[in-house]
Amino acid sequence: MKKFSILIFIFLSFCSQDDAIENIVIEPEAPTSTMEVKDDATTTSIEIFQLDSFENISYSIIKEKSRVGYLAPKQFLNSGLETVEGITNEIIGEFTLSLSECDQADSCLLITNLIIRADISTLKSNSVIRDQALNNQWLQSTLFPEAVFRIDELVLPNKDFDSKVEDTIVGKLSIREIELDTPFSITAFLDGDKIFISGFTEVDTTWFGFDAPTKFNAWEVLNPIGIKVELVAGLKD
Repeated sequence: MKKFSILIFIFLSFCSQDDAIENIVIEPEAPTSTMEVKDDATTTSIEIFQLDSFENISYSIIKEKSRVGYLAPKQFLNSGLETVEGITNEIIGEFTLSLSECDQADSCLLITNLIIRADISTLKSNSVIRDQALNNQWLQSTLFPEAVFRIDELVLPNKDFDSKVEDTIVGKLSIREIELDTPFSITAFLDGDKIFISGFTEVDTTWFGFDAPTKFNAWEVLNPIGIKVELVAGLKD
């Protein structure tokens, strides 16, 4: 199987990105096109090319290079809107990929047995008081520390074995032991033996059994809340 590269960029990307996904130039082994990815500070050039088919390649999340977080709009009574962000890299997960010909498109990417677990009790913002209130009152992550995203099987149509993937995936998101079908907008690429995945979605806190945080006559957090993921996965041992 040739080395391949799949780019995933989501609508949910942290303000700063891992060094691992910056300034990547991949030497193509097949006809290529160039895509420019812009973030707040840099423009990353990534070669996009066609891949050979492959089957049942298993990957696991590298937590040191991954992160999950929330983006919460916070409205103050006598001032403007502020976006509060909390993140954690306490993430584990795995999935299996196959790429082959299919009836739906030129080629299809098959994702199976995907499960991502994040310890949301370790979410950190710029306020210890806020983090403690989320853990003990609103989100109650002290009692329900695990958020889980799961896909048993999903087929993504792909253009002519293109190494770049951008799509919306739907899986089951579980928070506070309430499980709901949840779409994530994703983008992905594979560099060598690592896959870089970005994703974003928005949820309403009431879907998962709790109200958005508020302080009477001072401020309130507004629904929906954004969920962002930046994941790096390597070949599973």
